[in-house]
Amino acid sequence: MGLSQRDIMRPYVDKNITEAEITDVMESNRYTRTQAITAIIRFLLKYAILSHRWFREGEPTYGDVMRGAAWEGPGYEKLRRFCEKAHQYGCVLAWSDTCCIDKSSSVELDEAIRSMFRWYRDAHVCIVFLAGVSRLEDIHRDEWFGRGWALQELLAPRIMKFYGSNWEALGGAVNDKEDDGVLGVVSQTTNIPMQDLKAFVPGTTRVQEKMVWASKRRTTRMEDTAYCLVGLFDISMQIAYGEGDWAFHRLMENHPAAM
Repeated sequence: MGLSQRDIMRPYVDKNITEAEITDVMESNRYTRTQAITAIIRFLLKYAILSHRWFREGEPTYGDVMRGAAWEGPGYEKLRRFCEKAHQYGCVLAWSDTCCIDKSSSVELDEAIRSMFRWYRDAHVCIVFLAGVSRLEDIHRDEWFGRGWALQELLAPRIMKFYGSNWEALGGAVNDKEDDGVLGVVSQTTNIPMQDLKAFVPGTTRVQEKMVWASKRRTTRMEDTAYCLVGLFDISMQIAYGEGDWAFHRLMENHPAAM
């Protein structure tokens, strides 16, 4: 495992795209050549994304991975198991917020926060690790459902799979968003309608309802109470840690339906 950069992945893409495949995709979908190449690249570089509750300590950071730190401890084991699940879904890439964001760079952190909803939506699959439970009927007890950032991580993905503390699947479907049994339990836990769990549409409507969904969730930093909702409302605002609860005021200012 290691961080992948564009120059590392380009040979892989070049090796796996043929003129015959480009022509086939163009003819099958009535695509232009550019559209066909884009579609092939997106398929080749499909990625899995992790949603989880951070351990209090021991999570591998961007700096740890860049330094080649020893892969040991519960945080690394979680990352390793996540990568295994990503591979099972046919993904050559896997993304985790613990080690794929350089948090020492304010520019990169700003971009990551504002892009997070889109990254989860564009993922081939979102792997949810619930470290506190091992049975579907107990998921209401897991801390993940009280985490502010997990709300958009629940709603954004098109394909999602829940795993318990032993990394056993909690549902029988390939995509838990197509499993009414799983979604029924999640809906009861979150009070979010099943249709929104299946196919959430971000936007500036239903403000009060979305605020209710978020009201029982908590974030470590005060500003994240507002920042974690940016994607749900499909709005843009500058990230400015240190502004405290003023972030929520700015969220409302950037939200025309709330004024």
